[in-house]
Amino acid sequence: MAVKKAQESKEFNIDLLKDIVGDVGGKNSSVVVDLLYGKQNVNEFLIAKKLDLTINQTRNVLYKLSDEGLVSSVRKKDKKKGWYTYFWTFNVDKALILLKKNILRDMERLEHQLDSRIKKSFYKCKVCGVEVTEETALSHDFTCLECGEIYELSENKHLVNDITNQINKLKRKLTDVDFELEILESKKLKRFEVENKKLETEKAKKRAEKRAINKLAKVAKNKDTKKVIGKKVAKKNVAKKKTSKKSNKKIVKKRVIGKKVAKKKVNKKKR
Repeated sequence: MAVKKAQESKEFNIDLLKDIVGDVGGKNSSVVVDLLYGKQNVNEFLIAKKLDLTINQTRNVLYKLSDEGLVSSVRKKDKKKGWYTYFWTFNVDKALILLKKNILRDMERLEHQLDSRIKKSFYKCKVCGVEVTEETALSHDFTCLECGEIYELSENKHLVNDITNQINKLKRKLTDVDFELEILESKKLKRFEVENKKLETEKAKKRAEKRAINKLAKVAKNKDTKKVIGKKVAKKNVAKKKTSKKSNKKIVKKRVIGKKVAKKKVNKKKR
């Protein structure tokens, strides 16, 4: 954990970016890294002023870098003047990936040369400096076609050492690039985790709000159901009262009728 923190706190090796920008955009283009690194959407007129170039010359440099994905731009229209201005951002991760690709290509080429120098013999003309393989020298009877001088066996040792040093230098550079790419990947992962955590928190919040709304709706529904049931019960009670009143009236009527009939019978008997 302590090693990781130490790695992340180490200052970024900006020279790596300057190397790849110089390869792609030309000798003076590496200054673009100083102007764009760590910034976003830098006005192209500001870049041209800092580079001491015309806007068209600046755009030519930036377009070369853009073709390789090293920089990207957004275009905005000036409402008053009506023309478009480009705002540029440096893509650090793409620059490092391209640099790594070029380093691996150069290492492969040098390793092939080294293998050839170790396994084969070469002959050189000391007069005109032409160097040929043993097969070529043999086919021309070890005589230089340019000046007629006799070829001499080349000393490969210093060339082998030189190529080996170049390969080792590229290996160290590759280690630095891998180191920076690892840090960038680590930062991306952290940002992703933070964004993912934020998204999950928002989702959980929405789910809680939805549950609360559903709970309130359920409570309201239960209240409405109780009211409806209460109204139905009240209606039934009213209906029962009405029916009981009707039945009571019928009973009273029957009693009155019975009394009248009884009175009539009594009156008849008296007569």
